[in-house]
Amino acid sequence: MGLKELREGLAASLIERDGEIDALLLGLVAREHVLFISPPGCAKTQLAMSLAGAIQGANVFVRLLDKFTTPEELFGPLKLSALKADRYERAIAGYAPTAHIILFDEPFKASTAILNTTLTLLQERQYDNGGIRISCPLRVAIGASNEVPSAEEGRELSAVFDRFLIRRMMRPIAPSSHERLMFDDLLPVKQCATLTEIDAAAQAARLLPISGSGKEALLQIVAELNAAGVRPSDRRMRKAVGVARAAAMIDGAAEVQVGHLEPLADVLWDDPAQADKAAEIVQRIANPVGSKLNEILREVEQIAAAAVDKAAAMAAVPKLEKCKAKADHLAKSGNGRAAKLVEAINDRIIMVTAKAMDRSEDKVRAFLAATK
Repeated sequence: MGLKELREGLAASLIERDGEIDALLLGLVAREHVLFISPPGCAKTQLAMSLAGAIQGANVFVRLLDKFTTPEELFGPLKLSALKADRYERAIAGYAPTAHIILFDEPFKASTAILNTTLTLLQERQYDNGGIRISCPLRVAIGASNEVPSAEEGRELSAVFDRFLIRRMMRPIAPSSHERLMFDDLLPVKQCATLTEIDAAAQAARLLPISGSGKEALLQIVAELNAAGVRPSDRRMRKAVGVARAAAMIDGAAEVQVGHLEPLADVLWDDPAQADKAAEIVQRIANPVGSKLNEILREVEQIAAAAVDKAAAMAAVPKLEKCKAKADHLAKSGNGRAAKLVEAINDRIIMVTAKAMDRSEDKVRAFLAATK
């Protein structure tokens, strides 16, 4: 059992959530919290439950927060026996202070009192109970939100938002995977790792050295971000190194190389409006091939979106074929993501061709297979 098996087990139980799984593993190993920003219905809760189910001995705590959420819902009811002894103590077993993995759904909608108490748990992994500050076993907290707080919404919201170091924009699955989503039997989550293994990986990651090329690339990323008006806080820049170390550990590397900086696209920004610019800069430096693949993907999405009728769909097909050729060229170098993109573009070609010919996708697929 280990991190590799954990990732494979989670990927087998979910559809098109590789990036989110990677973010969760980074959070576990780097000991940083993860925020998913997405519309409702993107399986955010399932991600957290799957992660907890895959780690032997892990306790998970899930709560939807709103302005009416009470401390009892998060931290447990008051102990009557303690009150009789003039102690204000909560029965915390089974609540947030005893969880290894926490999912706070809509964390920015909680009251100020809840936010302030939650901050101590997230930042220090401690909880004040009955006048005694206790250590909490929290490995990673996952936030799931449909929106992010604005700068005008108060210091408490900004503070909680900042505690989620890894922040990922989560999208609904692509149309090409709708059939799998609706009809496939996904594999159940199996226990693939232990808390002891996760903790050992976290400890080892903190000791990994940063290669000279990795340092140079990270300094270049920060310089280009600043030049583009993206200025992550000192805290984020410092902690970004820990995330890069976690990425190297998960990759099985002996030191942090340039490619391990790619996850920092989800770290090195403070303003959500700057997330796309940060991702473009980080990926261009840390993963030039991945940057090219993203450009191709954006082009494919624009072409497919413009295929609104038969004539437009007919014109879109050769454009999609050109995109497929670009991705195929990168796939020949052995890039696995490029190979997946080729398959995805092929699915788009079939979809658009079906619209142009007024035929079912199955018939178009069979026709294209017969003409190869």
